[in-house]
Amino acid sequence: MDPRPTPTPHGSPRVGNASVLLHNDAGAYLLHLRDNLPGIWEPGSWSLPGGGREPGDRSLAETARRELREETGLDLPGLEPFAVETATGTDGSPVLIQIFTARWNGDPATLHLTEGVLLHWFRPEVMPRLRLSPSTLELVHRHAGLPLPTAWPARPGGQGPA
Repeated sequence: MDPRPTPTPHGSPRVGNASVLLHNDAGAYLLHLRDNLPGIWEPGSWSLPGGGREPGDRSLAETARRELREETGLDLPGLEPFAVETATGTDGSPVLIQIFTARWNGDPATLHLTEGVLLHWFRPEVMPRLRLSPSTLELVHRHAGLPLPTAWPARPGGQGPA
C-alpha cells in the first residue's frame, strides 16, 4: 500500500490507494500479516488487504477488488466506500487510501494467500494487543461503532502505540 499518491494540479495528493475492511457476521475483521521485509509499508504488521492504483484500474473500487483478488483470491464485487484515510508512506509523505467495506463469512485458511504471511479474523477488543497502525485500530473501532481503547500497549522498544 505504499505507492506515492499522484499530486493534483494544486500540489496536494489525491487518493491513489485502496484497502478493504472485511468483516463477518460474528463481528470480527480480517487482517493481513505483512511480510517483515525492509522497504515495504509497515513490515511485520497486521493491516487491511489493499494496495496502489495501477494504470489499468478504472476506479479505486476496481483497485480494491484487484488487490483483494491478488492478495487473497477473493472476488467480492459488492464493495462499499467507507472512508478516506491518510497513512504515512515509507518516504514519510502522506498517502491517501480509500477504504471500502465488505462482508465475508469464510475461513481465511481456505484462501490462496499470495502476499504476506497470514490472514486471520480478529475481534476489535483484541486488536490493541496486535502490531498494527493506530489508524487501522481507529478505523475498525469506528466501523464497529465502538469507542477507541483508552490505553494502547506500547510497541517493543517504546515506539508508541501499537
